[in-house]
Amino acid sequence: MTERLAMSRALAREVVEHCLEGRPHEACGILGGRDGTVTRVFRMSNADRSPVRYSLEPREQLAVYNTLDEEGLELSAVFHSHTRTEPYPSPTDVRLAAEEVPYLIVSLAADPPLMRAWRILKQSWTDEHGSVEEIPVVVAD
Repeated sequence: MTERLAMSRALAREVVEHCLEGRPHEACGILGGRDGTVTRVFRMSNADRSPVRYSLEPREQLAVYNTLDEEGLELSAVFHSHTRTEPYPSPTDVRLAAEEVPYLIVSLAADPPLMRAWRILKQSWTDEHGSVEEIPVVVAD
């Protein structure tokens, strides 16, 4: 399991820009890379088009997964924004979590936006509840 989520300043800026552009709705996407280091940002559409929740658009998600496979990359994280709240997983985020990767949340309530990552642990991905552990986000040049 990834103990940290590392990315360049340029990639972190790309994630934040996508989240800012998504307002007033939550923005979302996938991060690809290797060994906990992000090398690609996949900007995606929020299928829910909502300021309080997100879901990855299924066709886009399949296309991203295919690209990850073709390029030999791992699914490093799923990211989304919180438009008015702190970057901590909401009960809905926990309930809908279905991947064994960090969930990166960008809070647009902070200026500048604040980015934190979490591992959401559940006995089964169909469980409504689970525990949340913070994963360090390392942004470097």
